[in-house]
Amino acid sequence: PEVKKRYVTYGLTSQADIRATDIEHRGEKTSFCVYHNDEKLGSITLHMPGRHNVLNALAGVAVGLELNLNFNVIAEGLDEFGGVQRRFQVKYDRDDIMVVDDYGHHPVEIKATLAAARSGWDKRIVVVFQPHRYSRTQALFEEFLTAFYQADKLVVMDVYAASEDVIPGVEAKDLRDGIAGHGHKDATYIADKEAVIAHLAETVQPGDMVITLGAGNVWQVGEEFIRTLEGSEKG
Repeated sequence: PEVKKRYVTYGLTSQADIRATDIEHRGEKTSFCVYHNDEKLGSITLHMPGRHNVLNALAGVAVGLELNLNFNVIAEGLDEFGGVQRRFQVKYDRDDIMVVDDYGHHPVEIKATLAAARSGWDKRIVVVFQPHRYSRTQALFEEFLTAFYQADKLVVMDVYAASEDVIPGVEAKDLRDGIAGHGHKDATYIADKEAVIAHLAETVQPGDMVITLGAGNVWQVGEEFIRTLEGSEKG
């Protein structure tokens, strides 16, 4: 109500000017129909999973239409867009095991990523989470405690400092304990990277999706675990 300029809204409800219906999730692909008010513009297929990416695409549609682009041109552009590095980046998919890396380090991002994994695949989800910055971990501690319910198994690593000084009392082990205290049935704290990789090698099974989550160097865990998987294939 405070906005006095002309505006365009987008979303998944009937109140939005640009809205999506009939959303279908099939692995890495997400398809949906797009309406401008009551007019059906057509369909879009994204090569990215998740409701949040549908919303991102609708924002792109809204901007494109404001620039007088034809909807078919917008849809073709989105169909050709393969995503960005470290945003649900599938790095390994063989022998019914997937390894995915995602930059998500804020509770809202984490929930969106895990919801995308849950909606697109029928797999057990194994998450390795590395908290990023002591200040962020402290400020969002309570929100983190309920961000991992969609993960079947969770490993919490030590905080990635990102040049910050340690804040006394802000520890990843306490975060794991809080997550477990809020009802997560399989949350583990493992500080050492090599120990995390060994843990994955022992527990990951065919049918699992491993997701490394965080803005630090947690992606290296996924890379080294992939090398472990490839080594077992050769053996």
